[in-house]
Amino acid sequence: MTQYHFDQTAMRNALLEALPSNDQTTVAPTRPPQFTYVPPSHARALDPDNTIVEGIRGSGKSHWWAALNSKEHRDYLAAVFPESRITNNLKINQGFGVGLGPKIAPGKDTLAKLTEENNPRHIWQAVIAANTGFPKPFPNLPGQWSEMVKWVKENPEAYENLLDDVDSQLAEQNNISLILFDGLDRLANDWPAIRPLARSLFQLALDMRACKAIRLKLFVRSDMLDDREIFAFPDSSKLLARKVPLNWRRVDLYALLFQCLANAGNNGESFRFQCERLFFQTWKQDEKTKSWQIPLTMRTNEDLQRKIFHAITGAWMGTGPKRGAPYTWLPNHLIDGRDQVSPRSFVAALRYAVENEQPHKDVWPWALHYRAIQAGVQEASRIRVDEVTREDYPWVEACMQPLRSKITVPCEPVEIIKLWQQNNTIDKLQLACEEKEVRLPPPSIEEREQGILKDLADLGVIQLLTDGRVQMPDVYRIAFGLGRRGGVKPLR
Repeated sequence: MTQYHFDQTAMRNALLEALPSNDQTTVAPTRPPQFTYVPPSHARALDPDNTIVEGIRGSGKSHWWAALNSKEHRDYLAAVFPESRITNNLKINQGFGVGLGPKIAPGKDTLAKLTEENNPRHIWQAVIAANTGFPKPFPNLPGQWSEMVKWVKENPEAYENLLDDVDSQLAEQNNISLILFDGLDRLANDWPAIRPLARSLFQLALDMRACKAIRLKLFVRSDMLDDREIFAFPDSSKLLARKVPLNWRRVDLYALLFQCLANAGNNGESFRFQCERLFFQTWKQDEKTKSWQIPLTMRTNEDLQRKIFHAITGAWMGTGPKRGAPYTWLPNHLIDGRDQVSPRSFVAALRYAVENEQPHKDVWPWALHYRAIQAGVQEASRIRVDEVTREDYPWVEACMQPLRSKITVPCEPVEIIKLWQQNNTIDKLQLACEEKEVRLPPPSIEEREQGILKDLADLGVIQLLTDGRVQMPDVYRIAFGLGRRGGVKPLR
């Protein structure tokens, strides 16, 4: 079999230019539009008519939130991905999200104060009124949420009339008002406070579907959608039936990589030229956006994608076929317990691999060495675990610490439970939750060890296999320090 390889130096430089060095959640995009790729399933998520967008951490929820907030990126999406149904008549506002000022949306502390005296539904109704520009007598006073919520509470009939008037006016003008909500796990500090706010927002989002020109779009993590208490309202199933998951197939991850490589500032031309010279792929530049768009076959044909990626990495994760091929090995080692791979982890692994080339004695003509890819997966695991344990669910670290270097997966649940009992893990965790030391405690902690196993599975940290054993995907296992026979070595 012919082994192609791209120019090593140009390819390494292209990777550095194409792959972001960080992925921070911001209101505005941090990268130019040409580095945006829309998988077919994500086009439905961007469609204003689809209310709930579901995704794991790093799947692109906040990326799309930021892209929709940017006119430059919306224009790009309209020009290059018309299937997303992003048009010029779309008016975007933010109802809740990280990084918004108090004059745009109520923050966590404001919400806590408002819920002491108000029904959460009235809060979100005030947010909608402010974002759609309700006229008087509604007191549209930026930042004065208590006054606006009070008016909504005391004037339900006037509110409904104004909502109808504004909706009709938008429809007559052929405009759509789309209000975005992101970071709903930050509505409050714990689940008992989050649930009523989230439940009211979801219920209102369902009610708003009766409007002609006003839509809500909620970017939501999977574990929140699994919470039965949040969706304990009539017809919630109708809302959930229309949710759009942000799934990334293997073919989508590599299409994203190639799209970014082709648009790399100084070395994108070299990548495009070599794709055409070796694999007969012709790139076209969009006239409006001046961005290079990935050929259809490179978006959809896995055999072709494999050949192109292996021209960057070589064909094997070693000196022969025994350890597998990089094209499949990389995403397979980044998949979580819900069988999903986040593009953030994929990009982080590749970025680390190119920045931290592993020393090797053999001559390697490709841009990435297999040892560097292995190190990249270890780094992606460290980042993923750090995000989960420090930013999202600190209780996970408390549950994993007693297992470090003592468990090899897959294993029987009793092996994990025994270590938890020896370390009084659940009792310590319950005490920390009671003293409010743990943000977003495990929802099923009252069921003790079995409940914690269920919660870990819901987060995708572990898998409960059909034979009853517990498995942990490499994207978590490596950084949590658990063993697996023949697997990538865990971090110590």
